[in-house]
Amino acid sequence: MAETVFAFLLQYKFIILFYLTIALFLFFQRKKLDIQAKFIFLYRMKWGLRWMDKYAAKFREWVVLLGYIGVGAGYVGLILISFILFKNLFDLATKPEAVSGVSLVLPGIDVPGMGVLPFWYWIIAIFVIAIVHEFSHGLVARAHRVEVKNTGLVFFGPILGAFVEPDEKKLRKEQDIVQYSVLAAGSFSNILLAIVAMVVLGLVLTPLQERMVTPTGFTFDAYAGESLPFAQAGIAPGTLITGINGVTTTQFQAFGEELNTFKPGQKITVMTKERDYTLTLAPHPDNHKKPYLGIQNIHNEFDIHEPYQQGIGKIFYVSLDWLMGFLRWLFLLSLGIGLFNLLPLPIVDGGRMAQVFLHKLKGSEVGERRYRQVSIFFLLVLLLNLFFPLLQKLPLLFQ
Repeated sequence: MAETVFAFLLQYKFIILFYLTIALFLFFQRKKLDIQAKFIFLYRMKWGLRWMDKYAAKFREWVVLLGYIGVGAGYVGLILISFILFKNLFDLATKPEAVSGVSLVLPGIDVPGMGVLPFWYWIIAIFVIAIVHEFSHGLVARAHRVEVKNTGLVFFGPILGAFVEPDEKKLRKEQDIVQYSVLAAGSFSNILLAIVAMVVLGLVLTPLQERMVTPTGFTFDAYAGESLPFAQAGIAPGTLITGINGVTTTQFQAFGEELNTFKPGQKITVMTKERDYTLTLAPHPDNHKKPYLGIQNIHNEFDIHEPYQQGIGKIFYVSLDWLMGFLRWLFLLSLGIGLFNLLPLPIVDGGRMAQVFLHKLKGSEVGERRYRQVSIFFLLVLLLNLFFPLLQKLPLLFQ
């Protein structure tokens, strides 16, 4: 038992130390905290206000224009994330093999297709995302000459964030389009940040890394099910896959293109470094017309060129590899947080946008009532997305 506890503490030492630091900070700053709903802690500051004033004045026309563009992007994002939630919930309810596409992304969580989220990637990405998100709100508000009273940090449960506080009375007196642009600015900037991360990764860093390595094939970390083709054929996780049906492939993308020329039920030969395996393709759970291997967490493998195996070359390669990993997680987290903040929920930007819209459509009293109903409905949908897989397993615990 003691060894298990020690191993747990060792594995999650940075996460534990981080949250202990947060707990100590909250304790020593308890007199300066604004506690809302008994579990939301707000710590107000003045940091960054001069920066917002300076750049809002210098680039006012551009900031206003981007803010208006963000309104359209915000409503498209609201529709998109709502559709994703409903589709995910429908799939969970109708397809026993479906895996939830909605979860809290915290350090140590295994994300399909990405692997385990490292702590340092998470904390740095969250810091960057929060700064970009909240300063965008403030920048657009100041561009419309709406006062920003405070910046600050927010803590609710394990989730950390930042906030800015514009003058609400002044903001509510502005035209609807101004309110929408201020409210949508944070999520729009997060979506833009995700796009920038992928552009830099795809057009700059990936071609640079490709010059330093020679692709050799791909591996996978786990089976998607013991009854599926790779598991039945006995191809163990970690095996280097080098081709299919006599066609040599050095990356999973090329393997996948060749695989998609076959149909479920057909037999194929999978080539590995040690031997060839014959297996029968299964139907894909999301599209029964497509073939399925039944493997998860796929990685392209490669040999690093000799100049990058030691000295300065190795430092450069390791740094580049770290940055590429960070940008992948920054893309996922920034896009996910940006879209999540567009949901019509009370605590996020999408909720305020829905509130402004319903007040305009139905009047203050009826609009507020409709807004609360919509918020409760979407909160229920979100909670079902998060906890439906757990609810499905409850009957098994009593058998």
